[in-house]
Amino acid sequence: MLVFIPGMLSAQEYQWKANFDYFFDNNEYKKTPFAESQTMQGIWISPLGGVTWDTLHSLYGGANLLVLPGSKDAVDKVDVTLFYQYKTPKVFFRAGSFPRKDVLYNYNNFFFTDSIANFDPLMQGVFWQIGNNDAFFNMWMDWTGYADPTTRESFFVGLSGKASKGILFSDFQSYMYHNSNTRPATIGDMGVRENIQLQASLGLEYENIKGFEGLLSAGTLLGYERDRMNGDAFYKPVGFTARANAEYWGIGTQNTLYVGDPRMRLFDFYRSDLYWGTPFLRSNSYLKSEWYIRLLDSDRAKAQFNFNLHFSEGNVLLQQMLTVSATIGNFSDQRIGKGRFPWMRIFQ
Repeated sequence: MLVFIPGMLSAQEYQWKANFDYFFDNNEYKKTPFAESQTMQGIWISPLGGVTWDTLHSLYGGANLLVLPGSKDAVDKVDVTLFYQYKTPKVFFRAGSFPRKDVLYNYNNFFFTDSIANFDPLMQGVFWQIGNNDAFFNMWMDWTGYADPTTRESFFVGLSGKASKGILFSDFQSYMYHNSNTRPATIGDMGVRENIQLQASLGLEYENIKGFEGLLSAGTLLGYERDRMNGDAFYKPVGFTARANAEYWGIGTQNTLYVGDPRMRLFDFYRSDLYWGTPFLRSNSYLKSEWYIRLLDSDRAKAQFNFNLHFSEGNVLLQQMLTVSATIGNFSDQRIGKGRFPWMRIFQ
């Protein structure tokens, strides 16, 4: 042991970082019964430290502290980040409590509404992926409710993947959300509710060295919603989806369309206890059109302003968003910024 310990210690790499994340999200939804008008803003401070050994294994720990401007509390929410990571060029595995945006970035607001990222950024469970950005397959589980006398058992199980050749690609995203009973069980509650979603698409994706990125795709969104308490009621909504994205020099648009059966049929009973996606899917057609500008996009600091349009049942609803993030530390896997754009000179 005395012979091997010095070699083991020298092979370790210690890492640390501290994140600052600010979000401002103003929703003007007075014309729709599906969502409420509100303004949300908050500040996340997230220190994180870790150790890596044999270049493959890592163990990280830290905290996420949420501060709501105007709140009487110094800190409004504290979450613990703690996870093990195994990483090779083709295999990526995490277990514990870690940021959802790191692994489920390919899921849109049909699955997770914007406010989930604002107020519940961590997932607690496991994530496993093989492949790279062009072709991958992953499996994951997120435990969202540990059963006790007042809390229902709830969790996500998901699969997603992508295959591409040249500018052609196919992809899919899916999950099952399971919401069960308390422990001990609440008398008179049959317990189990489930929401299953699967989106599959075919499309074209193009990017060049001059800063242009574009995507066009079409596909389907399948669902299965079940309530064992309400006479074992279940619904199987089906719809058409399309995406059209473009970005040039940090100015871009992302457009997502749904046309088909109304979804979230049990929303009035269970709301976020069963549905984590955008409530606009309760209508038979919905278009989200995002227009944004990357004000800053470096390895250490990012700022983006969004002006989003929601088209639902003949109404046009507005949303304005501003996100700012900054990072200090020695992590080697920081996301590389897209570069400098002409309007960044205003920050000099």
